[in-house]
Amino acid sequence: MPQDIKNFAEGMRKGLGIMIRCACGKTATFRASDFRDIIGPGENIEDRTWRCSWCGERATRVRYTTIDRNDREGLAQWRAAGS
Repeated sequence: MPQDIKNFAEGMRKGLGIMIRCACGKTATFRASDFRDIIGPGENIEDRTWRCSWCGERATRVRYTTIDRNDREGLAQWRAAGS
């Protein structure tokens, strides 16, 4: 199960994605590896502040997920802010 991931390095090693959902209804899924230069290997993605580029609010849900294919169109909608 993807939610049993201990840290970001494990999520990347397993080839997982990060699903981010905002209260405004926007949802995006990205490859964990897309954030390897931003998130430290020992970090927990849920401890970071994720903001929606569409409405500016904090994400309401951030989880690891399995991915078959990734639509990169949504990448610009989210940014990880420092904890």
